[in-house]
Amino acid sequence: MFRLVLIFSFFSASVSWAQDYRVSRPPNIITENRIEYISIVTRAEMELDKLPKHPKITWLGYSSIRLPNDAYGNMQTDNRISFIATSPGLIDFPPVPIVLENKEFFIRIGEIKVTGNTTSKTDTRLEVLWNGSAEIPRQVHLGEAVEVQFIELVENKNNRFRGSSYFSQPSNRVEGAQWHQYLRYSGRKPVPSDYFYTYSQGGFFSRYGSPENYSEMAQEIDGVDYNLRAYKARLYFTKIGKSTGHLSATLGTSRIRSRHRTHVIPFEIEVLPIPPIPNNQAIDSGLVGDWEFQIDYRPLQPAASRPFIIDISITGQGNPNLRNDFDFSSEGFPSVESDLYPKVGSNYDFWEADFTQTLLPTGKVGTLPAISLASFDTVDDKWRFHKITPTLNLPGTSDITALMTPRNDAGSITTRPVLLNLPVATFGAFALAPLLPLLFGLAKKRLDSRDPEQKKRERTLKHLIISFKSGKGTAEEIDNELLPILRHKLHLPSGSTVREIASALDDHELAKILEVHAEVSFSGQEKPFDFIALGRELTKISLLLLMTMTSLKGSPLDEANQAFNEANFTKAISIYDHLIEESPNRASLHYNLAQAHLSANDPSRARASCHTALLLNPLDQEARALMSDIRERQGDLTVSRNRFFDLRPDQWVVVASVIWVIAYLFFGIRKFVSLPRWPGFALGAVAIFFLGTAAWRQSQHYSSDQYMVLADELPREPKAGSPDWNYPALRAGQIIQISEVNETHALVQSSESSFWLPINELQQVW
Repeated sequence: MFRLVLIFSFFSASVSWAQDYRVSRPPNIITENRIEYISIVTRAEMELDKLPKHPKITWLGYSSIRLPNDAYGNMQTDNRISFIATSPGLIDFPPVPIVLENKEFFIRIGEIKVTGNTTSKTDTRLEVLWNGSAEIPRQVHLGEAVEVQFIELVENKNNRFRGSSYFSQPSNRVEGAQWHQYLRYSGRKPVPSDYFYTYSQGGFFSRYGSPENYSEMAQEIDGVDYNLRAYKARLYFTKIGKSTGHLSATLGTSRIRSRHRTHVIPFEIEVLPIPPIPNNQAIDSGLVGDWEFQIDYRPLQPAASRPFIIDISITGQGNPNLRNDFDFSSEGFPSVESDLYPKVGSNYDFWEADFTQTLLPTGKVGTLPAISLASFDTVDDKWRFHKITPTLNLPGTSDITALMTPRNDAGSITTRPVLLNLPVATFGAFALAPLLPLLFGLAKKRLDSRDPEQKKRERTLKHLIISFKSGKGTAEEIDNELLPILRHKLHLPSGSTVREIASALDDHELAKILEVHAEVSFSGQEKPFDFIALGRELTKISLLLLMTMTSLKGSPLDEANQAFNEANFTKAISIYDHLIEESPNRASLHYNLAQAHLSANDPSRARASCHTALLLNPLDQEARALMSDIRERQGDLTVSRNRFFDLRPDQWVVVASVIWVIAYLFFGIRKFVSLPRWPGFALGAVAIFFLGTAAWRQSQHYSSDQYMVLADELPREPKAGSPDWNYPALRAGQIIQISEVNETHALVQSSESSFWLPINELQQVW
């Protein structure tokens, strides 16, 4: 007998363990617009798949409640899916998909008959307020919190028995959003009542108790006496796109179920992404909503090797789980300690916390840039900036960014390769310079046999002819200067007339001018009007007006400079980058971009942009001074503000050509003056040395695919994504040449080694 009992018990346990779930279906006959449930009791955690659409069914919500263990000690969970039928008739219930332990099941209900709901539609009402307004918001932002208040109204049919009214806790189904959980218990799954504001929050009640999560009153509305119950909840929107759902409550003038009606309010809200933060020098707190920050820092002026402490008190309504980790450290001001102390749990209506961070200035960098936190205000739909500290300087240092102004002129274009910027005359200078001594010798012989008077007449005649052909000559100059010279040149007698001189000339244009002069002189007629000259002048005026009107129009450079002056450095950097992409060979654009990066507290990228500006225009003293300030900000040795050897290769070639010409000029001057030869040979050697310097600069600093390292102590990666600290790390500001680039890494190859570097830690400078 004992064996039979044991076998039966084992068989029963086996059947129980083999069962994955147990379903309690709704009745075969239900009433329209009255809530019903599908109960699924499971031993494992159940996941609800997307509920099927049906024209006669509205899904209202889903809840999961932990039940006591069964007789065999197995965990049980009651998963309830609530719904209403929207019209009478026969419903072929669709299969409901669920997932248990990564296995998919379909709950099949079959056919259900729906009868009409005879209760009054006006005796009970459900009203929902969104942030205090009955109008459903059309648009919200990602992470935004909306205060939702459920107001349940039941007409009091019997004033003597006010408690006979039936109220239910609101149920809901939302997609793309989640409810704020006001109550949390360790070791217990959330239940639907946890998502409503608890008026006894902070008090003491049992672990499985039901704290009061609604307010109740009687109120007369439009002459009708109502019993009223209000629930408060908060909805966070968590997904960009459309957030949809249904809010519902079952109400009745009596506790009898046949007098109940479920009211459903559907909603659809567009969820917008948070706009980009306009100032990237501000630290994004990640918080969305109404937040306040109380700030304190000490000491008032930081000093090297002395702790600098920042304290922030955070208070606000919203989702505190969106908060980003705060880190106010920067180059030269490393963090040694940071802590966050929440004063209340994240389930409270208002969240409060204290944040403390300690920085330890090293003394290598003299300026701690201004620190500000940014939070997105969903009331005004804009970013709010909370100033943490102003720009602070160590004793004996100053802030250079306060005096920065962008350039209004994009500047000239430097052609790449830079040797294409060589003037054509440079090649002629190198080729013709050796002929200078010969020309000087011929000139000396010519000077020895020159006729000063004849030379003077020829120069005067040439000048007068040019003047008269351009229409600038006068009648007096023709009579007093030009005619005597022409008579002498043409060997005509001194009394020759103007027409005789004109007929003897080979220059027909000059002859025509003289004939016109003769007619005007003897007939008294005015000089004919020059319509060609008038058209030329009108063209010049039109071009000038066109250039003026064009300059009055706003340009992208003006827009970027305006954003810079408004401290909107993110926008300024974006426009400068776009301008550089269109025209990468303007040094002034790279200079403005370097200033914007430095003002945005990004000295590494500022250094890379300024390096490019100096490659394009090495003689730019402002850019050289800016580079010195940037390197000082990074704690690096300052670059010399005047470095002759930083000329571009084409500029070196021009200098070499000038010295080359001077060398041969020296040999030419020796034709007139007795001088030693060695200075000329020395100048020629210097010119050749400068040509070698140009070639060295071209190969070392102006070769293609050069990048600057942005991060300090950047490890080499023999395999992309696997840093190896056994090799010496690269320092910030180091220039490397890349041979291959993919989406995440760049390959550096040389005769000695080959390694990868993260591309986001590099910036191309040439």
